[in-house]
Amino acid sequence: MRIIHRLRGRAPVAAAAVALVGLSTVLTACGSSAPAASACPLPAPGVTAGTIKVGYVYPDTGPAEIASTFKSARSGVEARIDLQNAHGGVNGRRIDLVWRDDQSDEQAFSGAAHELVDTEKVFGLITTSTALDQSAGWLARENVPVAGTASSAIWSDYPNLFHAGNLYNGGGTSVFGDFVRAEGGTRALVIVDPNAAASQGLAAQLTPSLRSRGIQVVGEVTYTDGVTNAARVADQLRKSGADTLVGAAQLEPFLAVYSAAKALGVRFNVALNLTGYSPDLLAQRGADMAGMSIPSSIGAPGSPAMDTYLAAMSDYAPEAKDPADELAIGGYVVADEMIKGLELAGTCPSRQAFIRNLRNVTDFTAGGLISPLDLSHPKQPTLCQTFIDVDKTGTRFVSVPPPTTLDHDGYWCGTSLR
Repeated sequence: MRIIHRLRGRAPVAAAAVALVGLSTVLTACGSSAPAASACPLPAPGVTAGTIKVGYVYPDTGPAEIASTFKSARSGVEARIDLQNAHGGVNGRRIDLVWRDDQSDEQAFSGAAHELVDTEKVFGLITTSTALDQSAGWLARENVPVAGTASSAIWSDYPNLFHAGNLYNGGGTSVFGDFVRAEGGTRALVIVDPNAAASQGLAAQLTPSLRSRGIQVVGEVTYTDGVTNAARVADQLRKSGADTLVGAAQLEPFLAVYSAAKALGVRFNVALNLTGYSPDLLAQRGADMAGMSIPSSIGAPGSPAMDTYLAAMSDYAPEAKDPADELAIGGYVVADEMIKGLELAGTCPSRQAFIRNLRNVTDFTAGGLISPLDLSHPKQPTLCQTFIDVDKTGTRFVSVPPPTTLDHDGYWCGTSLR
């Protein structure tokens, strides 16, 4: 079934949110209009005189846990598109967003992407999904611009795929080891989900990062939720003398081991899991999360960029239960990346111009929501993170300021391990 998202009739966004649109965009929208499509030689797919069609692929259905998690990403994508359309679109054209469901399945992703590219004739794709890998080759051959959240190293292998930082890039970064060492960690146990390739990929980055800063990795424990005995893993951690627990898994396995270990009397210097943070999650599981830390590639809570983003979400995505959820922010960021590429493609946009010009951007920040990203070097490891602690009461997040030697505009920034 063909489903098209149209601009929702909401009040104009708060004045602060205009900053995220960018002054050049506002001036372009107010001071000029795009030429008629017929005035452009060989108009690109999806381009008309007044609109430009962009596809969006995400898991609307499929595994319940994934589908429910990614709903916030869709809110972020749509809010950024609506904000842009409220200010005249891109180069005088409104963005027409058409979406499809990939069910978190690579074959379903392929079918959805083919329908959008071959039938709907979209100009490019936005995707917040973990199922792109099998489709990467043909999307590259078709020269289709794609902006999305990286879920594997493949996202850095093709010039038409644009991510906002890829934790799966080879080489690794010292930043996780820097944080653990600064917080007093010396011996670490790493939890990995053997059924998730993404978890194994993260572990492959975390372990070298820890070792690069002198943290002894006493073991990598595989944990399957509902199968592995958390108490047994906790006892293994206690006997190892580890003072640090690092998770490359979903939150539930991490919390199961973390809680069981604390019950055994283990005193942690660091408990770090790459889960993403959200106030909604804190409200549900705060007591279990107390004392743990979470890395993030986005700006800290309370920062000007975050406040501006939240104002935009309030106006354009009021249905979002938890706008501070990292997937919502991630959706917003990759939609901003698509918009940036459309702006740079010019008044007669082509896919080639989009890819060429966006690939030359060396300081993409999505309005300050992420640390500056060099899109000309997509294989560069993600060097900068913020780190968020859950306080001892389990009731609030606290941003951990970086030491002076690692501070880059409030981010912890390490070095490449290549």
